[in-house]
Amino acid sequence: MEFFFFADVYADRHLIDYYIITFKLLDESMVITKEWEGRKYITEIKDWEEFKKNAYDIVLYEFGDEVERFTDIETALRTAYKMAYTEASRKVPKSILPSVGIGAPPLDVIRRVFPVSFEFERFPANIDLFLEKIVKETEEETTRSEFNDDDEIPF
Repeated sequence: MEFFFFADVYADRHLIDYYIITFKLLDESMVITKEWEGRKYITEIKDWEEFKKNAYDIVLYEFGDEVERFTDIETALRTAYKMAYTEASRKVPKSILPSVGIGAPPLDVIRRVFPVSFEFERFPANIDLFLEKIVKETEEETTRSEFNDDDEIPF
């Protein structure tokens, strides 16, 4: 069965989603998958070294076009994330972070192959208190309706 990983990154809020790695596995028992919308996605890799040995027919795509074929999935992921990171850096963002979730490699794999170290903002322990703080700290003029978008067409 063919699997894939999206090597997506965020340049601040802008998603760079140009790169996909496709591959096949000799033995699927070394991964945990989740089915979503009729496709199987890898959510966990039990043994990274065994996974690397069992991955074959590894291809990196950019915008759907084949870029390169690999014999090692770790090298393929490093290459994809390096390309995505380079593309994201052209936007001169404050931060560049990998996308995580369905379709992305498991977080421990991303940490292994991403070109720089990164940390995610911790999810607030008390979401209600967190949201209340945001509302209190948001300046009034950003919430007033008279500040409409420049491109908004009045009817």
